[in-house]
Order: sequence, then C-alpha cells, then structure tokens
Amino acid sequence: MASHRAPKVSGRVTTTAATVVGVTAGTVALLPSTSQASPTPSLDQVKAQVQQLNAQTDQATNQYDAAKEQYAKLQQKVDGLQAQITQEQTTLNSLQTSMGLQAAAAYRTGGISPTLQLALNSSPDKFLSQAGIESQQADQEAVLLRSVSQDKAQLALDKKFAAQALAQQQEVLAQAQAAKTKIEATLQSEKDLLSNLTAAQQAQVTSAGGTTSYSGPLPAVSGRAGIAVRYVESKAAAGDWYAWGATGPDNFDCSGLMYAAWAAAGVQIPRTSEEQFSGLSQFYSASQLQPGDLVFFEGDPPGHVAMYVGNNMVVHAPHTGAQVQYASLDPSSSNYIYMSVVGYARVG
Repeated sequence: MASHRAPKVSGRVTTTAATVVGVTAGTVALLPSTSQASPTPSLDQVKAQVQQLNAQTDQATNQYDAAKEQYAKLQQKVDGLQAQITQEQTTLNSLQTSMGLQAAAAYRTGGISPTLQLALNSSPDKFLSQAGIESQQADQEAVLLRSVSQDKAQLALDKKFAAQALAQQQEVLAQAQAAKTKIEATLQSEKDLLSNLTAAQQAQVTSAGGTTSYSGPLPAVSGRAGIAVRYVESKAAAGDWYAWGATGPDNFDCSGLMYAAWAAAGVQIPRTSEEQFSGLSQFYSASQLQPGDLVFFEGDPPGHVAMYVGNNMVVHAPHTGAQVQYASLDPSSSNYIYMSVVGYARVG
C-alpha cells in the first residue's frame, strides 16, 4: 500500500504563560492592562494550548530519543574501531620488530657481496646452499615489507574512521542537548501556564482523558502480541509514570513504552514514534486494528504513539505529569484520548 500521511498540525500559542494569574467561573483571568484587554480564554482554550505544548514536547522527545540512539550506535562503532586499532598496532609492532631482527642479522654478516663470499668460501656447494637461504630471507623480507606497508595503511584508515565517528558523536550530542533544552523550555511554559489554576482546574486542563484501571471487556490475545499487550496493561495497573527519554522499567515516554513492550515479547522495534511509523507495516483503516497494533497521533511525522488492546481502547504514556493509562479512540467516550489519529502499524 502506498505510504501517505496526514498533513502537519500547525499553530502557535497565542496567550503567553506570563499573562495567566487566576481563574474565575471556568475562565482564566488576566492581568489588567492600560491597553485594550485580550479576550479571556476559557479552560477549554487553555487545555488546547496545553495539548499543543504536549505535542511540541512529543516532537522534541522524538528528536532526543533518536539522538540518544544514534549516539549509542556511534559509541559501539568507536569502541570497535579502537579495539581494531589496538590489534593492528600490536601486529604492526611485531612486524617491525621482525624487520629489525633481520636488519641486525644482515649487519652482523658485514653485508659481504655474494661474489666475494664465493671467492672466500673453500666449498662452492656450501656457498650455493647459503645463497639459497639468503634468497629465502630476501623473499621473507619482501613479504614483511608488504605486510608492514599494508598494516600501516589500514591503521591510518581506521584512525581516520574513528576520528570521523567521534566527530559525529559530538554533533549528535549537541542535537540531543538542543532537544533536551527545547523539552525543558516547553515544559516550563506549560508549568507557567498552569501555575495559577486550582488543583481541580489543573487536573481538568491536563487530563489525557484516560484511566489507569479499565474494567470493560477486552479480547484475549495470544502469542507475542499478547505478551506486548499484557506488558502495557501491567504498566497501567502499576501506575507507572511518563518520563521523556525513558524506556522503563518504571517510567516511559510514549514510544519507549511500545519499544519496551515488544522487547518483552522478544521483538525489537524502532525506538521513536517516527521510526516506528516509518519502519513497521502501515495501514490506515481502524477496522483493521488488532491487539498489539500501534496507533499514531498528532502530525507528520507522528509525535505520539499508543498500543491498541481491543474494544476501541489503547494503552499509552500520555505526557509529563501523567501515568500510563487506558484511553478510548471513541470521541463519545469519557476516556477519549483527545488526539487526532494519523495512522496505524503492525509489528511482524
């Protein structure tokens, strides 16, 4: 099936966190101003802003997770190259030692020419035998010289590759740090936006629409999909929390939960929601959903992912400050997930 994606979700937060100072009767009160007052946003509007900040955090978390994963792969490459360089240097040192011993032996013979050796030697047969030995030694020297030359070239090449990998690591580390800074800034904006709401209003605004204990009917699932489904359900039951960049065992970001669940089933899937969407078998009809399938939300590439467990329900790690929970894909449900679906994918 041809790959296609939903259009990118765009928009900007138009009310800054610094303007929020209080709440009255379901609206957010603003500081009085000598200029024309801005429209007073409702709690629903504040919730929309918070949801957009969460979407921005999801995208930045994907970037952070991808950078961490790339850094780890580069570290493996660097470690392998360094081990190889050590072995090559040891071999080269051994070859150079052998060359040195042969050179010392030649020096001790005084470097007498074959003609003079024949003239001085009382036995031509003995001389010819010695000449054959010297020819073999010359051949061995030529082999050693070629080996030394080849090993020096390979050593220089591997050192170049190692230097390039280390430089890439520094670039990836900078990318991870930039993503981390963006995440922290976005979370601070959300915290400022919510800081003057009551606890009940904050809960209303930040609600992901889910529940950590779902008692409705769910299908029995066997095989590896069953293991993955039971894993995410156990994390909801345990009340584990969202933590960006985490893959367990007690905290997860959205894609980290999917990654850990399928790892528990013995299947390695990509780390980020973007990689999971592009790297697994995509489909675009909810009617095809089976327990264990991944459901993707919010943007192109998708910024959020959950696992389908049956009966229109998913389990996911929603956002910072929320626990792993069940949520519904049905807009009429009280547990509705409040995010737009952009596609689905199946593992295996």
